[in-house]
Amino acid sequence: MAGKEILPPTRQQAGPWAGQQGEAALSVQILFNFNELLDSKANLFLLNESVIEGLMGELDEITPMKDQGYWLTLARINELALVCAGNYADNCEFSLVGDLLVNPRLVLVHVSGLNQPLIKKRHIPLSEQFQQVENDLLRVRQWLARETRVEVKTEALLPDLRKRLENSVHIPREYLDSDEQRKRRIADLIAVLASAGISDNAALHAWLKNASASDRQLLESNLCRFGFGCFFEMGRLFREWAQDPLISNEFFLSGGFRSNGFEA
Repeated sequence: MAGKEILPPTRQQAGPWAGQQGEAALSVQILFNFNELLDSKANLFLLNESVIEGLMGELDEITPMKDQGYWLTLARINELALVCAGNYADNCEFSLVGDLLVNPRLVLVHVSGLNQPLIKKRHIPLSEQFQQVENDLLRVRQWLARETRVEVKTEALLPDLRKRLENSVHIPREYLDSDEQRKRRIADLIAVLASAGISDNAALHAWLKNASASDRQLLESNLCRFGFGCFFEMGRLFREWAQDPLISNEFFLSGGFRSNGFEA
């Protein structure tokens, strides 16, 4: 539902209801409301890394039980991240694609002699970040190799989501293969754009304007153009689960996904 944002109730707000229905029923209701919120985010103009990261954090905060509903909801967030990354790639937003696909969200730099680690600036090489007065980059790099240790504290969103889903045992291989295939498509598109010397959206439109019909068709066939179909189908499956949370895991591991087009 577009427009007004639907917020899930807090546990304090839903306390009286919980007393009547029990903790499990309350968790299902909170998760149901959160999925309504997810539906309102299915808009390319509303999605970015910060929004998706916030949704992940909110889901973990409001969900005490990691049941089928939780993992299906997390897979829906993964879908939002995939659609967002594909849209960035289609529009030559290479830095934003990199942030979702590979660029860690938090990297700590442990420096010899310091009690606390330093935070790496995300889009600046370490050699530049630590190149203060010394102009010799080689000497800076040698110092970094000798005196520092880098720790990836928080991965990029899509690898983080993938790892969680893969370890859940509730998400079937068909969907995980589809996830991997679409990330590969994003990477392939970036390679195609780079080989054509296209560096931004303006360059893309200029190239398309001057390209031959066959070249234009070839490039357009490589665009991602991911839609929200899988995301909304997962929403339907979630609502089926919410009607009967005791439903067997087989619903997720066999018919539920495999009959609904989640295969790669």
